[in-house]
Amino acid sequence: MGELKKLVEEGKITYIGLSEASPDTIKRANKVHPITFLQMEWSLWTREIEEEIIPLCRELGIGIVPYSPLGRGFFGGKGVIESVPANSFLNSNLRFQGENFDQNKSFFFRIGKLAENRRCTPAQLALAWILHQGDDVVPIPGE
Repeated sequence: MGELKKLVEEGKITYIGLSEASPDTIKRANKVHPITFLQMEWSLWTREIEEEIIPLCRELGIGIVPYSPLGRGFFGGKGVIESVPANSFLNSNLRFQGENFDQNKSFFFRIGKLAENRRCTPAQLALAWILHQGDDVVPIPGE
Protein backbone atom coordinates (compact mmCIF):
# COMPACT_ATOMS: atom_id res chain seq x y z
CA MET A 1 0.00 0.00 0.00
CA GLY A 2 2.90 2.31 0.71
CA GLU A 3 4.15 1.93 -2.85
CA LEU A 4 0.68 2.46 -4.30
CA LYS A 5 0.30 5.58 -2.16
CA LYS A 6 3.56 6.90 -3.63
CA LEU A 7 2.20 6.32 -7.14
CA VAL A 8 -0.90 8.36 -6.25
CA GLU A 9 1.27 11.14 -4.84
CA GLU A 10 3.40 11.12 -8.01
CA GLY A 11 0.24 11.39 -10.12
CA LYS A 12 0.89 8.07 -11.86
CA ILE A 13 -2.35 6.53 -10.64
CA THR A 14 -5.54 8.09 -9.34
CA TYR A 15 -7.31 5.35 -7.39
CA ILE A 16 -6.42 2.27 -5.40
CA GLY A 17 -8.62 -0.80 -5.30
CA LEU A 18 -8.35 -4.20 -3.69
CA SER A 19 -9.54 -7.61 -4.76
CA GLU A 20 -10.57 -10.50 -2.51
CA ALA A 21 -9.37 -8.75 0.66
CA SER A 22 -10.27 -9.73 4.20
CA PRO A 23 -11.79 -7.19 6.60
CA ASP A 24 -8.44 -6.89 8.40
CA THR A 25 -6.58 -6.23 5.14
CA ILE A 26 -9.15 -3.63 4.10
CA LYS A 27 -8.79 -1.78 7.41
CA ARG A 28 -4.98 -1.87 7.36
CA ALA A 29 -4.76 -0.78 3.73
CA ASN A 30 -7.28 2.02 4.18
CA LYS A 31 -5.18 3.45 7.04
CA VAL A 32 -2.27 3.87 4.63
CA HIS A 33 -4.35 5.40 1.82
CA PRO A 34 -8.10 5.56 1.17
CA ILE A 35 -9.30 2.58 -0.84
CA THR A 36 -11.64 3.50 -3.70
CA PHE A 37 -13.18 0.12 -4.43
CA LEU A 38 -13.15 -3.54 -3.48
CA GLN A 39 -13.71 -6.32 -5.99
CA MET A 40 -15.31 -9.48 -4.58
CA GLU A 41 -17.58 -12.25 -5.77
CA TRP A 42 -21.19 -11.39 -4.87
CA SER A 43 -24.41 -12.80 -6.27
CA LEU A 44 -27.67 -14.42 -5.22
CA TRP A 45 -25.51 -17.50 -4.76
CA THR A 46 -22.44 -16.03 -3.06
CA ARG A 47 -23.43 -13.81 -0.17
CA GLU A 48 -20.76 -14.35 2.47
CA ILE A 49 -19.45 -10.79 2.10
CA GLU A 50 -22.74 -9.33 3.37
CA GLU A 51 -21.94 -10.02 7.02
CA GLU A 52 -18.64 -8.14 7.44
CA ILE A 53 -17.23 -6.88 4.16
CA ILE A 54 -20.20 -4.87 2.84
CA PRO A 55 -20.83 -3.01 6.13
CA LEU A 56 -17.10 -2.28 6.46
CA CYS A 57 -16.86 -0.94 2.91
CA ARG A 58 -19.87 1.26 3.49
CA GLU A 59 -18.46 2.54 6.78
CA LEU A 60 -15.18 3.44 5.04
CA GLY A 61 -16.78 4.81 1.86
CA ILE A 62 -15.35 2.07 -0.35
CA GLY A 63 -17.24 1.16 -3.53
CA ILE A 64 -18.09 -2.48 -4.17
CA VAL A 65 -17.39 -4.14 -7.51
CA PRO A 66 -19.03 -7.58 -7.51
CA TYR A 67 -17.78 -10.11 -10.02
CA SER A 68 -19.66 -13.21 -11.17
CA PRO A 69 -23.10 -11.69 -10.50
CA LEU A 70 -24.57 -14.57 -12.52
CA GLY A 71 -23.08 -17.20 -10.21
CA ARG A 72 -20.31 -18.11 -12.68
CA GLY A 73 -22.91 -18.62 -15.38
CA PHE A 74 -25.24 -20.66 -13.19
CA PHE A 75 -28.14 -18.21 -13.41
CA GLY A 76 -27.73 -18.10 -17.17
CA GLY A 77 -28.79 -21.73 -17.21
CA LYS A 78 -25.60 -23.10 -18.76
CA GLY A 79 -24.76 -25.35 -15.83
CA VAL A 80 -28.30 -26.38 -15.07
CA ILE A 81 -29.94 -27.30 -18.32
CA GLU A 82 -26.88 -29.16 -19.58
CA SER A 83 -24.03 -30.74 -17.71
CA VAL A 84 -20.80 -28.81 -17.20
CA PRO A 85 -18.34 -29.56 -20.02
CA ALA A 86 -15.42 -31.79 -18.97
CA ASN A 87 -12.81 -29.13 -19.78
CA SER A 88 -14.60 -26.30 -17.90
CA PHE A 89 -12.89 -24.60 -14.95
CA LEU A 90 -16.27 -24.90 -13.19
CA ASN A 91 -15.58 -28.58 -12.58
CA SER A 92 -13.15 -27.55 -9.84
CA ASN A 93 -15.94 -25.59 -8.10
CA LEU A 94 -17.69 -27.76 -5.50
CA ARG A 95 -21.02 -26.16 -6.37
CA PHE A 96 -20.93 -27.90 -9.75
CA GLN A 97 -20.12 -31.36 -8.39
CA GLY A 98 -22.26 -34.32 -7.38
CA GLU A 99 -24.89 -33.78 -4.71
CA ASN A 100 -24.09 -30.05 -4.49
CA PHE A 101 -24.87 -29.66 -8.17
CA ASP A 102 -28.21 -31.43 -7.74
CA GLN A 103 -29.15 -29.20 -4.78
CA ASN A 104 -28.11 -26.10 -6.70
CA LYS A 105 -30.28 -27.12 -9.64
CA SER A 106 -33.21 -27.05 -7.23
CA PHE A 107 -32.19 -23.53 -6.16
CA PHE A 108 -31.96 -22.52 -9.82
CA PHE A 109 -35.49 -23.72 -10.51
CA ARG A 110 -36.82 -21.76 -7.50
CA ILE A 111 -35.09 -18.64 -8.82
CA GLY A 112 -36.56 -19.49 -12.23
CA LYS A 113 -40.08 -19.43 -10.79
CA LEU A 114 -39.43 -16.04 -9.15
CA ALA A 115 -38.11 -14.73 -12.45
CA GLU A 116 -41.09 -16.11 -14.35
CA ASN A 117 -43.45 -14.31 -11.94
CA ARG A 118 -41.60 -11.09 -12.72
CA ARG A 119 -41.57 -11.81 -16.46
CA CYS A 120 -37.80 -12.00 -16.77
CA THR A 121 -35.06 -14.62 -16.98
CA PRO A 122 -33.10 -15.91 -13.98
CA ALA A 123 -30.06 -14.01 -15.30
CA GLN A 124 -32.05 -10.77 -15.48
CA LEU A 125 -33.35 -11.35 -11.96
CA ALA A 126 -29.82 -11.99 -10.64
CA LEU A 127 -28.53 -8.79 -12.27
CA ALA A 128 -31.50 -6.76 -11.05
CA TRP A 129 -30.89 -8.05 -7.53
CA ILE A 130 -27.22 -7.04 -7.49
CA LEU A 131 -27.99 -3.65 -9.04
CA HIS A 132 -30.57 -3.07 -6.31
CA GLN A 133 -27.97 -3.52 -3.53
CA GLY A 134 -26.98 0.16 -3.52
CA ASP A 135 -25.52 3.08 -5.42
CA ASP A 136 -22.07 2.05 -4.18
CA VAL A 137 -22.32 -1.26 -6.08
CA VAL A 138 -21.08 -1.46 -9.68
CA PRO A 139 -21.01 -5.09 -10.84
CA ILE A 140 -18.83 -6.51 -13.54
CA PRO A 141 -21.46 -7.91 -15.89
CA GLY A 142 -20.79 -11.43 -16.94
CA GLU A 143 -20.78 -14.86 -15.53
